Amino acid sequence: MLFWKFHKKFAGTWEDRLEGLFSCGVNYSDKTILDVGCNMGIVAYEISKHRPAYIHGIDILKPHIGVARSIFLGSDVESRFDAMNLGSRKLPSVLRDRYDIVLLLAVYQHVRRGVGQEKADLIFTDIINRAQTVVARVPDEEDTCLQSLIEGAGFTMSHRSRSPRGSTVLAYHRN
Repeated sequence: MLFWKFHKKFAGTWEDRLEGLFSCGVNYSDKTILDVGCNMGIVAYEISKHRPAYIHGIDILKPHIGVARSIFLGSDVESRFDAMNLGSRKLPSVLRDRYDIVLLLAVYQHVRRGVGQEKADLIFTDIINRAQTVVARVPDEEDTCLQSLIEGAGFTMSHRSRSPRGSTVLAYHRN
């Protein structure tokens, strides 16, 4: 008998979340990676099979971060997972100065809804400026706010693919 109600806090399946990440032309091997909105670390774990140097995951939900930490006990990839609201003043002190790859997988719209457009743009601009490569999943390609932030930071799109569920995976590299 379950003593709590389990409520799914994300859309789709793990396969949906992985769609396009390994066919977008990004090499994860020996790279430092920041996974913003990492959920339970499943995407990070699948990326760990490609032998990155380091994975850092951030999510607002502490129970999900606990799951991610547990999963990575079985991985020899160096990792760190932090439960944190992206609007926290502590965020810059938790992040590394640089990451080779930043994953922004269907997270921007949630932050924007929570903190407003202006603050979300400041948060994501800071995160984007720490990257050499950005892999983003946008649920609505017509909403170009995130793409504009990435391109405004000096990145060029190198890959675009639409997933079966309708979201779009975009890969950007710094000019």
